[in-house]
Amino acid sequence: MNRRSSLFAQVAGAILLTTASFGTIAMLLSERIVEGQRHQELLRRAELVTATQADALSGFVWEMDNRSAQRMIEALTARDPAIRSIAVFETDREEPLARTAVEEIAGKTEDTDGIVTVERPILLHGREGRVQTVGHLRIAYSTAEVRQATLDALIPVAGLLLLSLLGAMAALGLTLNRMVLRPLRRLTQLASAMAHGEYGARMDAGRSDEIGVLADGFNRMAATVQDHTSTLESRVRDRTEALAATNRAIMDSINYAQLIQSAILPSAGTLSAGLTEHFVLWRPRDVVSGDFYLCREVEDGFVVAVADCTGHGVPGAFMTMTASAILNNVLDQLGAADPAAVLAAVDRKVRAALHQEEEARGGADCFDNGLDLGLCHIRPAEGELVFAGARIPLLVVADGGLDGGVTELRGDRRSLGYRPSAFLAADSEPDRCGAESPFTNHSIALRPGQTFLMSTDGLIDQNGGERGRSFGRIRLHALLSQGADTPLDRLKTDVESSLDRFQCGREQRDDITLFGFRVRLTDAVAISSTGSGRRAA
Repeated sequence: MNRRSSLFAQVAGAILLTTASFGTIAMLLSERIVEGQRHQELLRRAELVTATQADALSGFVWEMDNRSAQRMIEALTARDPAIRSIAVFETDREEPLARTAVEEIAGKTEDTDGIVTVERPILLHGREGRVQTVGHLRIAYSTAEVRQATLDALIPVAGLLLLSLLGAMAALGLTLNRMVLRPLRRLTQLASAMAHGEYGARMDAGRSDEIGVLADGFNRMAATVQDHTSTLESRVRDRTEALAATNRAIMDSINYAQLIQSAILPSAGTLSAGLTEHFVLWRPRDVVSGDFYLCREVEDGFVVAVADCTGHGVPGAFMTMTASAILNNVLDQLGAADPAAVLAAVDRKVRAALHQEEEARGGADCFDNGLDLGLCHIRPAEGELVFAGARIPLLVVADGGLDGGVTELRGDRRSLGYRPSAFLAADSEPDRCGAESPFTNHSIALRPGQTFLMSTDGLIDQNGGERGRSFGRIRLHALLSQGADTPLDRLKTDVESSLDRFQCGREQRDDITLFGFRVRLTDAVAISSTGSGRRAA
């Protein structure tokens, strides 16, 4: 609305300025012309009166009758208010015979005060036709009535000019609004409707002037836009349906892959067979995960493991299938008595399965995958747990007493399955490029109330909080210390709640796995551990 009003104001202002300029010029020219005409009329009147009075005064001047001359000029001054002064002079005398005011300087026809002076000789006609100059008459007229008459004549003209200007402005405004501004407003409304998706908007194009040409061009443009939009929407709809179908097929495949991946994870019955309590916090970043956990029976107990494979999503899930199969194969062949030897065997077999050593010799560096693995061999009859880790630690939480708190048994700082060049720098032995670095076994005596946990790095590396920092080991250890004597399902709930509050809607960075368990001890081992603990106390 502001743009339309400003357009009308600009046009009206231009017209007003132009009309006022021409009107002012016309008024000035008219004032000059009228004033000139009035001035000429005043001169003719002054000359006529002066000539008439000069003839009438010839007798009085000849007779030197100054009283009669004075009465005559006073009577003339009373009849004509434009007369400012009258003086009657005798021939060859400077003093006037009669006068009505201070006379003007002789020979001056117009002075700076707006006075017009007319002078005529006083002639005496004799009987024999002789003409004798006996004096002269000087009358001064004021030009004030010329200015007043000019103003009186121009005031009606100025009024008519103003009325004409207002009428022309009103007529022009109505015409401009009907022929230009109204079609432009309509065009603006249709353009706004098109911007909001109403592509069927059209403008009346029955005129043959510039507005009609504009309306016709707008209608052609609107038809083109409507056609292109309909075609584009149809194509987008088709592409969207095709993408939706493809996405459904992909998601169906991934969901089915999740079912397959879930099949390799231990069942609740397997976990409960050798564990008093347990919980698993397993959160894939995508539908399928690059983490997996394992719990299976062996000859003298059972094995618990947590693994973090390279990648996440579908690539990570493929790695979990490969690593899980290799780990079970090694346990079948070697048993679980030496977890460090199991890790070394998994390292060799993963590199062999992924042809890592061949790529290292060939110099290729575009493919390098492996896993981190924490492995516990639990022997409840002997009251012993043996742990070996490849970059995955074992957390031991004691239930109160002098040994209360969280103890972290860190794994060796080496992953499994990567090319030998990946860990040569860490070993600082470049001549052992084909040898396996040994892993370390950690033996722990089992006691009642102990809680064991293994976690991948996705939990402690998850960012959140006000500053976007990582969850961290300190926060995790504090939660585990507070829940040392609580049921594990409640501890899992506390960890999940704390993680959710800390994450605060941020995107999950990596797969998260936290496996917590408590070992079911035999009666003899439990009594022995309790007695040892009391003697130690």
